[in-house]
Amino acid sequence: MSILDAADKIKSNLDKEEMLNFLFSLIETETVNPPGNEYLLHDIIIKCMKEIGAEVEIISKDEKRPNYIGKIGTGKPSVAILSHMDVVPPGEGWTKHPFQPYEEDGKIYGRGALDNKGSLAASWAGVKALIKSGLKFKGTIYFCAVSDEEMGSDYGVEYLMEKGFKPDYAIVPDSGTIDEAIIGEKGAAWFDLESYGKQAHGSTPELGINSIIKVSKLIADFEKFDFNLKYDNRFTPPTINVGMISGGNAPNIVASRCNVTVDVRYPYGITEEMVKKRLSEVIENLKKKDKDVDIRLGEIKTRHLPHVIDNENDLVEAFKNTASEIGMPMRFATSSGITVAKILSLNGVPAIAHSPDSDHTWHISDEYVRIENLEKCAVLWATVIYKLIK
Repeated sequence: MSILDAADKIKSNLDKEEMLNFLFSLIETETVNPPGNEYLLHDIIIKCMKEIGAEVEIISKDEKRPNYIGKIGTGKPSVAILSHMDVVPPGEGWTKHPFQPYEEDGKIYGRGALDNKGSLAASWAGVKALIKSGLKFKGTIYFCAVSDEEMGSDYGVEYLMEKGFKPDYAIVPDSGTIDEAIIGEKGAAWFDLESYGKQAHGSTPELGINSIIKVSKLIADFEKFDFNLKYDNRFTPPTINVGMISGGNAPNIVASRCNVTVDVRYPYGITEEMVKKRLSEVIENLKKKDKDVDIRLGEIKTRHLPHVIDNENDLVEAFKNTASEIGMPMRFATSSGITVAKILSLNGVPAIAHSPDSDHTWHISDEYVRIENLEKCAVLWATVIYKLIK
């Protein structure tokens, strides 16, 4: 059967009302991370797993932070589609209650509507439509609802990897946009810069060395900073963001110490050591110009390696061909963000990220997702899965 015919069968079996009812129930259940409490969705997730005939396994590092793996079929290859159950705090500025979802102008509003409960509902609806369509397949589908994505995945996909969960391919409906799929993500490293000076009275600053002023000479250049390093041309250049700064003890004391934390996002082809060496060179050059500068590179607090999957990978080909056949314009790009696709890919599971997003409403007040996009993605993802395992 052709891709287009399969997609048409899946589309004709897609139940929009069921999908939206599932999404409403997901949003209404508050799973703000921290603390997460994804276990509150247990009955809802188990019910939806049963409706698609899945054999359910619950893998938990903490009983309040479960990961649900619904297995359908047997054999190779296996494809997982993973969405997360936790959401970020609602914050301020909402027009209506963030956990009382509503529909308006073809959109569903509520915290998690896009990130990531809309995708969870769409992926479930797509898999269910594939099962109902009667299309025959030989491989295994893993429909997954995971915990802790918003705070690093220690209780989620990282733990699943530790426990040996390793499908052949994975779809992560949590990045990109409706017309852009993500095949790679930059690495990230948070560097501490520690600046030392000499304490003195605030009325006689000339008798001291102000560590804040000295480090400001370094960070002032970061807006136009060039790492001057070669990297994979599928990525945008590396970036550096000054995210935190703290120093001094009182306004009337010359600050003898200042700490700055920077977030460096670097593409495939560049290593953490190369970034560290480049920052060290810049610090040394500043020291040559000013003998009172004493800035040191401290500990790396957070690190994520860059990754990219090969353009010729079967998953990329299936995604590309399916999108083309069903008339969904699709670009393939890399991202500066971090999703569980990185965790999967770095553990040997090729993963592609995609999203029903078209308006960048992640994490904002009045978060929403377009219903039309949920339907399109449900059909696309289910058809890609079918193409890989038929």
